Amino acid sequence: MSLRIAFMTFGVLKKPVGDEVVRGFVDRIASVYAAADGSAGFFARSVRNVETWEHSWGPVVAPQCTPPGLALDQLAMTLSLWQDLKSVAAYTYHGVHAEAMSKRFDWFERGPWPGYVAWWVGKDHRPTWAEGASRLDRLHTNGAQPGAFTFRQPFDPEGRAISLKRNTWAKPD
Repeated sequence: MSLRIAFMTFGVLKKPVGDEVVRGFVDRIASVYAAADGSAGFFARSVRNVETWEHSWGPVVAPQCTPPGLALDQLAMTLSLWQDLKSVAAYTYHGVHAEAMSKRFDWFERGPWPGYVAWWVGKDHRPTWAEGASRLDRLHTNGAQPGAFTFRQPFDPEGRAISLKRNTWAKPD
């Protein structure tokens, strides 16, 4: 069975979309998405309509670890599929995405919740937002495990802990 990495990111914006404080983040969305779309190992993502804040893979479901009282326009989340963990790591830490990440604390709150979660899925499986939220909550509650993990504590498709060293990540073209 061929597998892929499902990857969900999660962030709490300091202010709702439309506020000047988070404008730098919103202004980068198109270029960051374009970089993902062109990255080696990228398969698909839920596409966000910046005007409505809705996603193409269905209604967004906020994780339970989300601070109470926030509207969806204060949550920045992505859901995507990748060939493997090295591909998504290379994209994450190089190019326009890495530049945006270097400014993340200008736009995002720091909190006890995870900023992302990864898990293996079947080649033909498209994850839902509820599934991603559940995986992020699992990571938040239990730490890294085969069904919800991070770059620092990754697992292979058989559920074995593996090492993912930064110097092994291919730099995207």
